[in-house]
Amino acid sequence: MMSFVARCISVYAVILGLLLPQAIPCNVTGVWRNELGSVLAIEAVGSELRGLYQSAVATAPGVTGPEQAKLLGVTGNQGLQTSVAFSVLWEAGSCSSWVGQCFELPDGKRVLKTLWMLRSVASGPADNWKSTRLGEDTFVFIS
Repeated sequence: MMSFVARCISVYAVILGLLLPQAIPCNVTGVWRNELGSVLAIEAVGSELRGLYQSAVATAPGVTGPEQAKLLGVTGNQGLQTSVAFSVLWEAGSCSSWVGQCFELPDGKRVLKTLWMLRSVASGPADNWKSTRLGEDTFVFIS
């Protein structure tokens, strides 16, 4: 027979489970566009991400190159979030990485909120200081 304390704990656990926000898995597979017009096409296979990234911006000739870049990454759906991390290696040797979270909005739309880092090729140690840029992107699911 269950003690009074054990029954109270069980009831409390059920009530708490009803009150806490529930995890809403966010499917990251598909085509996404950020606020600058760059396009991300990704497919999640298990926890692996593969795809292509087409940059709509380049701050210097040859930083990203004219073609789409191959994308590799990982995703995880733990707790209340679907996390993502992915990278691309650009034609000119620069590389970019994004880390963030996918959100399924109440209206059914999906967004990826990310922070990014672009590492440009430095000609030597003296130029290292100007080779890293940071920013954030919001990608909206388009198909």
